[in-house]
Amino acid sequence: MMVKVLLSIFCILTFSGPILSQNSEYYTKDQLKYIGMPIGGITSGQVYMGGDGQLWYWDIFNIQRINPGGPGDKFYLNPMVQDKQFEQGFAVRVKKLLPSTITPSVKLLREGGFKDITFRGEYPLAKVTYVDSDFPVSVALQAYTPFIPTDHESSDFPAVVLEYKLTNDSDKPVSAELIGWLQNMSNFKTANNADGKHKNTIISSDNKLQLVCTSEVTEEHKDLPDYGNMTLTLVGEGQSWFMPKAPRNIDYNLAEELRPSNSTSAEAEVGEVITGLVGKEVTLQPGGSKTLTFVLSWYFPNVHRPESGFHHLKNKKNLRHYYSKKFTSSTHVAETILGNADKYLATTKQWNKTWYDASLPTWFLDRTFINTSTLATTSCYRLDDLTDDVDNEGRFYAMEGVYLGHGTCTHVFHYEQALGRVFPSLARQLRTQIDYGLSFAEEGIIKYRGELSNMGSHDGRGYAVDGHAGTVLRMYREHTTAPNMNMLKTYWPKIKKSIQYMIDHDAEKTGKPDGVLEGIQYNTLDKMWYGKIAWTSSMYNAALLAGASMARDIKDIAFAKKCASIATMGKKNMTDELFNGEYFINILDPENRKTPNSYIGCHIDQVLGQSWASQVGLPRVIPKKETVSALKSIHKYNYYEDVGPYLDTAAIKNVRFYALPGEPGTVMCSFPKGGAEEAPGSQSGDWDKLVIGYFSESMTGFTYQAAAHMIAEGLVDKGMEMIKAIHGRYAPKKRNPYNEVEYGNHYTRAMSSYGAFIAASGFTLNEPNGQIGFAPKIEPNNFKSAFITGNSWGTFTQTKQGDTHASSLSLDFGTLKLSTFTLAANVKPKKLDVSINGNMIKSGYVFRDGQVIVAFKENVSLSKADELEIKMN
Repeated sequence: MMVKVLLSIFCILTFSGPILSQNSEYYTKDQLKYIGMPIGGITSGQVYMGGDGQLWYWDIFNIQRINPGGPGDKFYLNPMVQDKQFEQGFAVRVKKLLPSTITPSVKLLREGGFKDITFRGEYPLAKVTYVDSDFPVSVALQAYTPFIPTDHESSDFPAVVLEYKLTNDSDKPVSAELIGWLQNMSNFKTANNADGKHKNTIISSDNKLQLVCTSEVTEEHKDLPDYGNMTLTLVGEGQSWFMPKAPRNIDYNLAEELRPSNSTSAEAEVGEVITGLVGKEVTLQPGGSKTLTFVLSWYFPNVHRPESGFHHLKNKKNLRHYYSKKFTSSTHVAETILGNADKYLATTKQWNKTWYDASLPTWFLDRTFINTSTLATTSCYRLDDLTDDVDNEGRFYAMEGVYLGHGTCTHVFHYEQALGRVFPSLARQLRTQIDYGLSFAEEGIIKYRGELSNMGSHDGRGYAVDGHAGTVLRMYREHTTAPNMNMLKTYWPKIKKSIQYMIDHDAEKTGKPDGVLEGIQYNTLDKMWYGKIAWTSSMYNAALLAGASMARDIKDIAFAKKCASIATMGKKNMTDELFNGEYFINILDPENRKTPNSYIGCHIDQVLGQSWASQVGLPRVIPKKETVSALKSIHKYNYYEDVGPYLDTAAIKNVRFYALPGEPGTVMCSFPKGGAEEAPGSQSGDWDKLVIGYFSESMTGFTYQAAAHMIAEGLVDKGMEMIKAIHGRYAPKKRNPYNEVEYGNHYTRAMSSYGAFIAASGFTLNEPNGQIGFAPKIEPNNFKSAFITGNSWGTFTQTKQGDTHASSLSLDFGTLKLSTFTLAANVKPKKLDVSINGNMIKSGYVFRDGQVIVAFKENVSLSKADELEIKMN
């Protein structure tokens, strides 16, 4: 038995790569219950890979899967577990030990099959091993969907790839079968076969065997939400066999009497469940292994139906899933993936290797990338508009969480860093098509919920001040990842107008801007706030600096000077007026005391603008000394190893719980110097209690940005402690590690977690200007991590020993053009050498403010497998 357990661990390490021998996290036994890793393509529906390797939570049929309901924390308090929606699964069956025969035995590849199952999640790859002491074959599963950073068009397949490696652990040859089965779900939930026929068809060609599940219905029923088809494709060596119509409850009927069918098709009777099966038989020599691959693909385009739970967007009656524009069927999906396996499959595995071949802790790499999987849930959609409406065609749309929160909400979505960094071209499309397209008002407002912006309680303008500033900052980020200046040139008039709108807002009460906003300020805490508010003003000033940088790039020098001048005033005025010697507070508006305001509390977002500036390489919004003091205060007063005692004594009671007594967490706002009585304003009703209760909640999206900022400012241990607390709260024994709940499942604000990775590497980029830089904050003397630009990704390494400083940049994908490379350094180097693939190139450098800025005499162009090295001493 011990040998089998060791083999199980070995399989996980082998599948996961060398880095996992250092602090690898894999789960077994009672840790598998809640695991549900999103496994389909981004914006293509939602499917979970369970901890036991079973696919579950199928939300691909455009029928609202869950009722989110309640105050928003019910899935934190009661995490979902696997349920059986329809017949679907995989098993391995041993037919005989050669040359002697035995009674065939079968093991399901899920809980209840093999005795020892281990799970290792490395989004987008899930790795599961199956070992049993009394079974001669062990199995190692690697499941994923094509996922290629910077290439969203190659990462949105409605499919799951499942690679099963069978290994003979006995000392005799083994004949084994790998079997997969799938129930026909086309029109199953709506028409239920009453108005048509479910039909399973077997297609055999080349090296693959396909079970195609379709329905024959009237034209009327082709508009139903679950009209479409699914295909189970099996590839790999071995003798194939199939059953287009297998016995019911096939999970319990995988006995010897299952025999190949002579017919390649089968139809169901009215109301009958029909399940098809495909399998392959392979012979394994002692110690030998063979890998067989399944592709499970789907095609259910009708997101426009009311059953979908989708919002009533512009031209909703014409909206379909974007994948229906690219593919004609689920079979087409599978054939596209398999037709270019080197691109789609090999590149996905290369990204996995690149990400985890790093010096950063494995748990940190896991946690900071996990929330990128939100893009592969029904929080996020991409749409095909049959009318070719420019506002909708190919449109990316995100709810706040699964089935909750209208619009690609600016005041929520601006916290995310994953979409903007991992799929920058899709983020650029969101900026231009929606934020500065459909959502843009003539006076310069970026409406905060697109066409749904007039819903809810706000000042009537559809204007969320923090989301507006955050969208300007995102536009700057997307500019820095663009291949050229074209987007900026095209949209600069609108960008400029949106910044000017904030400047005019700044001048409303005083007649001229001073860098500190006053008056009404609707924001992500779902109420109008009034007065001088640190966090919204810091965002405003960061947006001004982003505007100044874009204005300089576009040669609008007068506007650049205007923005920079106001930001300079804001930096001084915020520090003079709002810094209490320890952290930043707010000044109340005496004319509007009925509305809430964190007042003199220690608010988690108080220096959010400076956090954003560090993410995108802008000049300082707030002085270093005061910023660091504020961040230390957030950790000191808001972070608790056990939130229970704080919640018991807090003057402001929370309604929702995202950290329970006994769990660590960072509360939104504490009141170490009083002020809790004044902060709520005048409460009236349950909504106000809920909103004010935010102050005592521990929401992950906010925590990540503050923790990332701490890392960026050198408070590494404090930032890492706050992130590790989230990692602990989402440990698989407690709840699903892949579903961070904040007002519902897979809350999009949690994609701010990627910002902590940006902070750890100190990554900066301005691709149109050919600029890249790194300033690692975690073990900078021996640092290694992935990086992603607008059109490439690879690995950055840095070593320091004595006076020698060596850095390298190697590309695994795409192309990159550079004119300068910035590195952190304590002293000015005496000598600097630059080479590409071992060939020296001409360069110069300057040393300024702890940075060495290397300028290449001629711009360099890097492609896949190229390596740029810089040595300083």
